Amino acid sequence: GYDLVILDRGDPAAGAYGAYVGDEWVGRGPDAISKTSSACAASGWDAALRAKVQQWLDVGLTGVELDGPYGGETCGATNHSGHRHLKDSVFRQTEKQNAFFAWLVSEGVYVHTPDRYFYYGASKSGMGYDEQQYSLPRWEDLSVSRAGMYDDLYERTPTMGWMFVPLVEYHGGGAAATFLSDDREAFEWAFAQYLTSGVMACFRGPVLYDSNATRIVVAKWAAFYREHRAILTADVVHLKRPDVQGLDALLHVDAGADEVGLLVVFNPLAASVSTELRVPLYYTGLEDAARVTDDTGRARDYAL
Repeated sequence: GYDLVILDRGDPAAGAYGAYVGDEWVGRGPDAISKTSSACAASGWDAALRAKVQQWLDVGLTGVELDGPYGGETCGATNHSGHRHLKDSVFRQTEKQNAFFAWLVSEGVYVHTPDRYFYYGASKSGMGYDEQQYSLPRWEDLSVSRAGMYDDLYERTPTMGWMFVPLVEYHGGGAAATFLSDDREAFEWAFAQYLTSGVMACFRGPVLYDSNATRIVVAKWAAFYREHRAILTADVVHLKRPDVQGLDALLHVDAGADEVGLLVVFNPLAASVSTELRVPLYYTGLEDAARVTDDTGRARDYAL
């Protein structure tokens, strides 16, 4: 399920685009009268939202994508049930949002969110995320997004983050910014760079593929992810940051797994590159020997 929680659920006249929560629960300005573009998380809206979600839990909801959770806005209302006035509004709204996430987790729900509420139950949040980058031309988007993802993998494991692929236009950029049959190479690169990094992306559009050729791409990389899922979701060793000037690379490692390492190398250049890449195997647990299998399935033994 998907829900827009707080952000842009306020007064449309104040610029909100989400469904209006109503005068009772809308955020108020410092004057306690003017309406803001967001709902107030400590107005009673949190309880109403919880009741709505409970209806879905009752029919088997196991995962929810929450957009626009509480982000720090003040509320000047003096008649809201969860806070007294402007000065305690940020603290109380933060409490309410935290409690909402904790409740979802207690109900066994997987929580996908754009903000870092990890301490209160969020399962994953956006990596290297700036909505405007998804309006860039496809190849620029891929390069910028891969660099942002690489950086965020310093502080998170792959399954703690998500990326974004605009299958249809998102905010802007026109056809040059979208990923489907118009550019099958970029479409495949998007699947490859996210699934080989172990990071799931939100593929935004009415269909996941629009031709037999793009269906084959989806099936190929989904099969790759399923085969290597254990190591792809393990910790990452950073080898070379993406800069679009040469190769970039990362290494998935798990000394306790059957597959103890998986090396991913990207070449964003138009030409082939011949170079030497030093790959430290310390965190794979390998000491004396290593068997390396390439993407064609050929295996070779190395003495370490």
